[in-house]
Amino acid sequence: MEQVAQILKLLGDETRLRILVLLSQHPLNVSELTTILGIAQSGVSRHLGQLRKLGLLQEQRVGVWTYYQLSGPEIQDPELQLLWGYLQEQLPVFSDPYNDRARLQEELRKRSLGDPGLNERLLEPGQTWHAWSRLLGMLIGRWASKDGTVFSRQRLLLLDLGCGDGTLTVEMARFASRVIGVDLNPEVLASARQRMDRLGFSHVTLMAENVKQLPIDSESIDAVIFSQSLHHLDDPGSSFHEAFRVLKPGGTAAVMELASHDQEWVLEKLNHKWLGFKKDRLISMLRDAGFSNLHEELLPHGRGEVFQVILAMGTRP
Repeated sequence: MEQVAQILKLLGDETRLRILVLLSQHPLNVSELTTILGIAQSGVSRHLGQLRKLGLLQEQRVGVWTYYQLSGPEIQDPELQLLWGYLQEQLPVFSDPYNDRARLQEELRKRSLGDPGLNERLLEPGQTWHAWSRLLGMLIGRWASKDGTVFSRQRLLLLDLGCGDGTLTVEMARFASRVIGVDLNPEVLASARQRMDRLGFSHVTLMAENVKQLPIDSESIDAVIFSQSLHHLDDPGSSFHEAFRVLKPGGTAAVMELASHDQEWVLEKLNHKWLGFKKDRLISMLRDAGFSNLHEELLPHGRGEVFQVILAMGTRP
């Protein structure tokens, strides 16, 4: 209760709220925040220190820069986790009286002209806690039995294809007996391993493999999750065929992806292969791979957000 009161007191400061709103959009360093907010660097550093002290921010070192982002739901206190989870959902839609979002886009544009790999490591449009929580809710609903119970954690094996730095893999590991994370990028996999070690998640296996040909037994996985990974693949349809192979009969493929958009800069700056996907195409690829009981849902635009997220799901018969 004391920590919750401290957070509410911190949020009474307008500048700290502006910082949290900005970091709910993208990870930023002190210099970028100073430019956007128009205040002294010492003031930005002081506010960041106070937010970090309460566990609301995480740091990521990239070269000579330290980037700040909102903490994932790794907070142990249940009351604090509930409050922080609610705030993270609301921050992206807060009003913007100082036009911070426009200055944010300009800072990101300037950043993209520097290190071409920086945005790829720090920015993945559409990967939001709101979208993930909705996808998780859909999964649990599909797994629920008629008496309202869900699969036992003791026998739930999940596969995270395109796991990145393990941000969402962590959440899967909280309710599964074993999780396998796959990604071709060794740098982000190293970050994922550090995250799992820090949390003591020994039941998570991470591997650098091609999603078209996985070293995983057929009919061995309960659910395969694609979280913002299909748009990085030359042939996303083939990954659904591989997911179908490794899934047990009755297993689920769950997709969180960018809806079709016109932001062509992501092709060069973020190495995307596709400008998102239309609902019909995702469903068609799932159906062609053999999945049934298909479902899709287009999440609403957040205020000031360019990208829209689409969720899709199918079951292996």
